[in-house]
Amino acid sequence: MAYLFLAIALALSAVLSAAAYFVLITPYDPALLMLATLVGCISLTALILSGVLERQRKTRQQLEQQNEQQNLLLAHKSSALMLLDKYLNIEFINTHHSSLNIIQANNSNNDSLLDIWTANVEEETRLLVRKAVDEKREWRGELRVGDKKKYRYLAATVTPILDDIGELTRVIVCAEDISEHKAIADRLFIREHYNVLTGLPNRQFALRAIQSTINDDSSSSGFILIHIDLDRIRYINDSLGHHVVDKIFVETTERLRRSVSDDQILAHLGADEFLIVLSTENCINEAGILAETILDKCRQPFYVNHHEVTISASLGLCKYPEDGDDSTVLMRRAEAAMFSAKEKGGDRFSFYEEGMSSETERRLEMEKYLRHAIERDEFKLYYQPVINLENNRLRGVEVLLRWQNSALNNPTPDHFIAVAEQSGLIVGIGKWVLEHACQQVVAWTRSGLPALSVAVNISAKQFTDGDIVENVRYALQQSGLPAAQLELEITEGLLINDTPEIRDTFKQLKALGIHLSLDDFGTGYASLSYLKRYPFDSLKIDRSFVNDIDNCSDSVTLTNAIIAMGHSFNMKVIAEGVENLNQRRILREHHCDMVQGFLYSPPIPAEQFVAWAKRYADMQTSRHV
Repeated sequence: MAYLFLAIALALSAVLSAAAYFVLITPYDPALLMLATLVGCISLTALILSGVLERQRKTRQQLEQQNEQQNLLLAHKSSALMLLDKYLNIEFINTHHSSLNIIQANNSNNDSLLDIWTANVEEETRLLVRKAVDEKREWRGELRVGDKKKYRYLAATVTPILDDIGELTRVIVCAEDISEHKAIADRLFIREHYNVLTGLPNRQFALRAIQSTINDDSSSSGFILIHIDLDRIRYINDSLGHHVVDKIFVETTERLRRSVSDDQILAHLGADEFLIVLSTENCINEAGILAETILDKCRQPFYVNHHEVTISASLGLCKYPEDGDDSTVLMRRAEAAMFSAKEKGGDRFSFYEEGMSSETERRLEMEKYLRHAIERDEFKLYYQPVINLENNRLRGVEVLLRWQNSALNNPTPDHFIAVAEQSGLIVGIGKWVLEHACQQVVAWTRSGLPALSVAVNISAKQFTDGDIVENVRYALQQSGLPAAQLELEITEGLLINDTPEIRDTFKQLKALGIHLSLDDFGTGYASLSYLKRYPFDSLKIDRSFVNDIDNCSDSVTLTNAIIAMGHSFNMKVIAEGVENLNQRRILREHHCDMVQGFLYSPPIPAEQFVAWAKRYADMQTSRHV
């Protein structure tokens, strides 16, 4: 353009110069006038040309600067960009963008997008993109690019560009590397849906998987849930530590994995609970066989840190769709069947039966109310007198807990104590009973009653889960009750878990000066070795032996043997459930030390006990007047 302008300017200068020489008539020398005209035109031309060239230089500089800025923006943009022609050949690509590094490392610059995606993108994704471009619509999705050694994840948008008549002219691809976000999301998903210790799916994942199977039409033939709960884990945790329990969970996971196939769901619901979802091909008989296999594998010893640990399991099974058509309902009913197996002693499996879930729901409702029973002042202590047979005098009382809850129709101890033990609430409840019983006996003494001993039932969980020694020490200090007047009644079930820790707890309790009694002797696991190993001061004959002692010679023989055995260990013997004079006579003839039962008084509240004690004392005095 500049050269054309120069040529025109020179030609015009020559024409003007010639006109000045040949045409113009002036007094000046024609040659000088021509020269002056030529010099003036050339000077003007040079001036104009320099201005044009300067503007072009500035325009080119601006374009170069804009191009550099655009390249910088494209190179550092959060998204990678590619411009393709209608045949999907690359016209432009911001080659320095990190999102495209893995693609560029595997492909040459001359490759078409189809060549690149064939080498880097899964076939299913390529087909979806190709279909969208052919249909002239935008496609949005996630691309996994790279080879088998290394993958990157791109969030991509493929936009077809159309001309005025709707024909495809170009394609713009915008992609952003989301590999780090994907990795974080995967870790969060694993953390949310998998158990960290065992690596198995957790309860939430299992519920979703079950519901997904229900929603799938192919599940119409049904499936089976197996809810697994390991027995005695709490005791092992208290005695050997959580690190041993963790290793048991890991080993249990491996044993269960070897028992199920790949198409069956195995989940760790939390703590000591696992779940297996059998596929639709499994029948009831196969489920029963698998349940027996699982029980057998759980019975096999675990060897952890030089410890040989043996456990068992309780299994509950339920069927879809017979036992429910919702994942939550099925899970709850499998758990109800598991509780049924556990209540029968564990180390067995049970199929769900109608009514089991309602019993579980009642248990859960009772647990909910139990959690607030102390703060709502719903517990009340009743006291049953204990009589010395040698002189018929009131020797002490046994404390019995009652729960006044109108919403549950005042549950009996047989119902709510079991729930309190299973939920662990018995530890707090037992502490409350211990403190209030000690306070009550001290209050009676101050009111004029003779010093009475008070027997408080202690749950095995108070030994394993609570600090029973500290609780007893606090109750004595807070109430002012002499230690010799407190007697702890311990059931035989605690003794089966004979450990050095339990024996040490017994020694610490005896060091406080309290008395220890073995409750319900003869109905559980007690043996002579327990009587020799533990420092009991007395044992109590269960009411089941006393109930028919007046008409069954075998009961008399057993009772006599228990009394003799207790005396041989220098223990006092107390008989429960004495209801008539004949039973009292037989026990006295066989040298039983103390008795309690309805013959003297049923359990009565504290406000009535003082009046009863005074009437009983007056009656005993009148007999000797």
